[in-house]
Amino acid sequence: MLKILPGHVSNLIAAGEVVQRPASVVKELMENAVDAGAAEISVSIKDSGRTLIQVSDNGCGMSREDAVLAFERHATSKINEIEDLEQLGTFGFRGEALASIASVSEVTLRTRRAEDETGTEVKISESKVNSVNQIATPQGSIFSVRNIFYNIPARRKFLKSDAAEYRQILAEFTRIAITRPDLHFHFTNNGVEVYNLPPANLRLRIQSILGRELGKELVEISVDTTIVKIKGYIGKPEDARKTPGNQYFFANGRFFRSPYFQKALLKAYDNLIQEGHLPSFFVFFEAEQSRIDVNIHPAKTEVKFEDDYAIFDILHSAVRESLGRNSFMPSIDFDQEGAPEIPKVKSGYWVPPPKIDYDPLFNPFFEEGKFNREADRSWEPIKDSGAIFQEEHIVQKPVLQVGSRYIATTIKSGLIIIDIIRAWERILFERYIKSLTMESADIQKVLFPAQLNLSEAQKSVVDEKSARILQFGFDIRRSENGEYLLTGIPDSFSGEIERVDKLADTLINILPEGRGDIGAEVRERIASTLSSAGARQKSGTLSHLEARGLVDALFACTEPANSPSGYPVFSLLSVEEIEGRMSV
Repeated sequence: MLKILPGHVSNLIAAGEVVQRPASVVKELMENAVDAGAAEISVSIKDSGRTLIQVSDNGCGMSREDAVLAFERHATSKINEIEDLEQLGTFGFRGEALASIASVSEVTLRTRRAEDETGTEVKISESKVNSVNQIATPQGSIFSVRNIFYNIPARRKFLKSDAAEYRQILAEFTRIAITRPDLHFHFTNNGVEVYNLPPANLRLRIQSILGRELGKELVEISVDTTIVKIKGYIGKPEDARKTPGNQYFFANGRFFRSPYFQKALLKAYDNLIQEGHLPSFFVFFEAEQSRIDVNIHPAKTEVKFEDDYAIFDILHSAVRESLGRNSFMPSIDFDQEGAPEIPKVKSGYWVPPPKIDYDPLFNPFFEEGKFNREADRSWEPIKDSGAIFQEEHIVQKPVLQVGSRYIATTIKSGLIIIDIIRAWERILFERYIKSLTMESADIQKVLFPAQLNLSEAQKSVVDEKSARILQFGFDIRRSENGEYLLTGIPDSFSGEIERVDKLADTLINILPEGRGDIGAEVRERIASTLSSAGARQKSGTLSHLEARGLVDALFACTEPANSPSGYPVFSLLSVEEIEGRMSV
């Protein structure tokens, strides 16, 4: 028999799409604060949002009647008619968020309009209004959400760790704070202020949230067409990472995800970054509201553009042009008429190294006044010295470096050419796998610890998984004044700690993927990423001793022929092939 579900049951079902975790509550309440015209927004959480989420603003506030009505499903002030969906200029419009939040938590709202002398306090839980009181409160609104999912134990049980939920909340806070750099934002966690972000320009806002080092990696993009206006920042090719982290698209100030537009952006980086790597980007699209559809999913992270094919090409061209303008790739300049001709240095010009003159026949033992074997008749040769002295010398195979990427050496069957970076990838990969299996790593302490510029999300990873990070050979410690210092690095790395700093950053970005014990698949993925990043730190000219050691270490590996990514590490040129090339 069919029946209509009671209101509180239907609210619980609908809440599953809108309120998936504490971060969903932060997102919805912050968006409401922005829509209310607030100039200052404060977010405070306790226990990663499980105990308390409080969002306050100095926006327009609500009347007593609206404060009560706001928790009814589909109660909204954003739209009135169906035509309004084509001209959405606000974050919210469905009227579902507050009703969904109130159905799975205990909510207290304090609000006052500028023209009212007193405000209103509404207490509600399980979609039922418990009390409505007249109170003294500042202009704006204060939402306090306590004990999320208290009435749905199964949902509360399946929330992730405090650190993981905290990072999700930071991600939602970051998305809104970046899209509105003109507003003042505060963020407090367990009574400790994490962010105090006064109004600033976009670049400074990005640096304030994600770190000063990221700001140095960014270059500007800007293009204005009749279809769309695109502006923002993209990362330099050399700073691309294998793990996703700082990739943001915004449409008319609204964050959204788009594999389609990300493909356009990455296409512009062809031959500039390694396969599988992602650059940072903060790209803002501005178009007429009628050309954008955000009414696709309750989470509102999907956006459909009317001219998405054209925008694909515009974005690709804008990124390509910016990379060329900043000398990351060859750019074409057609305005050459009348320009002076500058002679070019011949590419084949070679400067010979200085020669050192020495006498190969020089022997100090035969100089006058020195030891003379024939003159000293008391000397007698050692008899039966044994096998250890039978060989006059041990012949070492020659090793020659070709350019900065390859080394060549001889083997019995011919000549072998080794890719230095891929060889280091294989060596480091097997060392990491071994250290993970043995749950130990050799660490060398550094004389001068390096300060790591970490985001708040990265700090939470270090605090939560310090033992796992130590297992990889990185000793990161928090100082008394709250700084995070790199005090130890893997023994296989050189002492260039400024370069290893980036490798530690890569590790921190990977670790959130693994929960609890690391399985074989995750272990190999982490080891592959770290070995790839570590190998790039090893590039450059090698001494003969270093090249010899690299060859020995490579062929001590279990699978020396291929890198962890499956590419060949070396190429063999047989004696027969050499003879064939030399034949007339």
